[in-house]
Amino acid sequence: MIKKPKRKKLPSIKRLRNKIDQLFNKYIRERDKACIITGETNALSCSHYYDKKNNPFLRWDERNAHAMTIKMHWLHHHGRAPDYALWMFENNSMEFMKQLAIDSKKLVKLNRKNYNDLLKYYQDKLDSL
Repeated sequence: MIKKPKRKKLPSIKRLRNKIDQLFNKYIRERDKACIITGETNALSCSHYYDKKNNPFLRWDERNAHAMTIKMHWLHHHGRAPDYALWMFENNSMEFMKQLAIDSKKLVKLNRKNYNDLLKYYQDKLDSL
């Protein structure tokens, strides 16, 4: 009896998504280098203007993500959203904001190849910084 070689187990979609999140968040923190609201450089996190859970099309959209201190990020998600909105409108055109709003309503369906491509894309972007 001939044994078939075992098929290599592929990482789950959830694992790929989490890895892309890590790379994307790290890229945004390194891209911005400081909190967009306070200018502080300590304890940065990646904040999404349109949250990634309800706006999957913008999850890894660099227009929708900025570095914030952990405190400001928390405040943004707990009643201090006007600071971020004000910054977005002061630093972007009305056309940009309209397009981001339109894109926030789009749906996205990714397959394994898309996830692998995104993983490589953000790894390459991080390496180039």
